[in-house]
Amino acid sequence: MASLKQRFAFTTLTESEDRLAYAVLKTLSSDGHGNYGSCGVAEFDLIEFAEALDWPPGETLRRLKRIASELGAVCVEHQDVILFATAGAQQEGFDHLYRTRGFEGRPPVLRRK
Repeated sequence: MASLKQRFAFTTLTESEDRLAYAVLKTLSSDGHGNYGSCGVAEFDLIEFAEALDWPPGETLRRLKRIASELGAVCVEHQDVILFATAGAQQEGFDHLYRTRGFEGRPPVLRRK
């Protein structure tokens, strides 16, 4: 079993603010999405997330994308809706959310753990 430090990527993320953001993302990714339950994808409003962490929205989006790239996750934004797929998230659930939330084009392919 992975340690808490490993589960929350504290071995990779060194800044306390990034660690806090990722802990929130992990919690949100465990929330259900109707038919897909807990599929490993966090769905949230960019502005609300930025306000909760006291970061400007632009900086928040940049940080989320950087965190995603460091951890093998995927972060996409459309009209302030964020989908953050953690490493190992279910592709089918992500694809469904991507299409039904108004994202355009083909959904990104998620990395497997």
